[in-house]
Amino acid sequence: MWDKITFQSLVYKGIKRFGELPAITLLPSGETITYKELWNKIERISSYLLRLGAGRGIHIATIIPNSLESVMFGLAVQQCGATLIPIGEKLGKREINFILKETKPKLVIIAAQTHFDTFLEYLGEAKEEGVHIIGLPEFGHHYPEGFEQFQWPEEIEDVDLPIAKKEDIALLSYTGGTTGTPKGVMHSQQGLGAAIISAAIEDPLDDRDRLLLSTPIVHSAGSLLWRSLVSGVHIYVMRSFNAETFIQAIKDHEITTTFMVPTMLYRLLDQARKIDYDMSSMRSIFYGASPISQKRLKEAFEVFGPIMRQQYGMTECNIVITRLSKSAHIWAYHNNAEVLKSCGKPCLFTEVRLIDDKGNDVKPFELGEIIVKSPAMMVGYYQRPDLTQESIRDGWFYTGDIGRWDENGYLYIVDRKKDMIITGGMNVYSSEVERVVNQHPSIALSACIGVPHPDWGRRYV
Repeated sequence: MWDKITFQSLVYKGIKRFGELPAITLLPSGETITYKELWNKIERISSYLLRLGAGRGIHIATIIPNSLESVMFGLAVQQCGATLIPIGEKLGKREINFILKETKPKLVIIAAQTHFDTFLEYLGEAKEEGVHIIGLPEFGHHYPEGFEQFQWPEEIEDVDLPIAKKEDIALLSYTGGTTGTPKGVMHSQQGLGAAIISAAIEDPLDDRDRLLLSTPIVHSAGSLLWRSLVSGVHIYVMRSFNAETFIQAIKDHEITTTFMVPTMLYRLLDQARKIDYDMSSMRSIFYGASPISQKRLKEAFEVFGPIMRQQYGMTECNIVITRLSKSAHIWAYHNNAEVLKSCGKPCLFTEVRLIDDKGNDVKPFELGEIIVKSPAMMVGYYQRPDLTQESIRDGWFYTGDIGRWDENGYLYIVDRKKDMIITGGMNVYSSEVERVVNQHPSIALSACIGVPHPDWGRRYV
């Protein structure tokens, strides 16, 4: 079924379906564009980029804060059939230099003032190769000499739009993972399309929904944004998260769904204690990206109601590995709270196995490495065939996470494989030690590491 699926065909056909419905609102300004206006702007930006050499296989980097522009320019890049390289504005100079030198983008679209010097250096090194760095005037910056300032084309030029193929790399997303060295994760047109379809079936949204996003669109929020556009959702975008303004926005705009990392959820709970709040419009809170406190998850259930949905994923898997559904949260809360510690069951179209060091599947309650097979999975790591071969074997992606199944098929993440401490011949996982230590009322947070020991080989401290 995946042979004819591409991100380009799926998203842009979706956007064109919803005409005068509101597509995106920027908060707090309230600036809003309709789906028809969004499509028109994407076409005009695409025309501009194609004139500068955009097309299939061309690398285009963006470094744009959450905004209407971050959505429009990202979509326009992929509409051209080019490879989008989104760069987070909070990355340091070393990481950005690494990404630029490795990917050599032909075009860079910039609106993050703190990194002008870094991109000016890149322009000096690559100008003979026809590199263009384009500043966005909407942000009011004074761009350095050598940068070009984007100007909206008055008319859409008559240019042939490259038709993307399923194997084309649509997204090159950099992740530091747990190794510290940025790795370029390559996602194909087909893979991004598969992720959108899987999410749309399992957690459906429609044109009655209002989605509030305050996490960086260049990260996991981007996948939620894409599939929301396919479904006609009205998307509200905040530059950054602030608990007070966030909870007020939910009330003012009757938000129905959002995505949070656990830290954001904790701050929202703390804010809810201080003020009278109205979140009656909410029907879903998606959370993920890091482990969550079970105590605070139960608190969220009691304060906000039975609207929680968890996602476990990785950049390499397009955030699509397992989901703990809303109904599973409700059942667990009333019947078996242990399940709230799990990350759910495998997503649609995704196979998940847990294997031992010999590659054998483990039994329920035994520990094993989580490996994944999915049409949404990455193609590989950019210019790192060694890492690709190490991570993808026989079509399975080796996550490096250690987990266990329960008797009902729920998956529980225990630790990262590299964080295992072998002491006296026994395998000890740092997260298990930390979980016990953190139960002490005088300890807010702990960390367990392994250090050399003359008798035990290593011991944990």
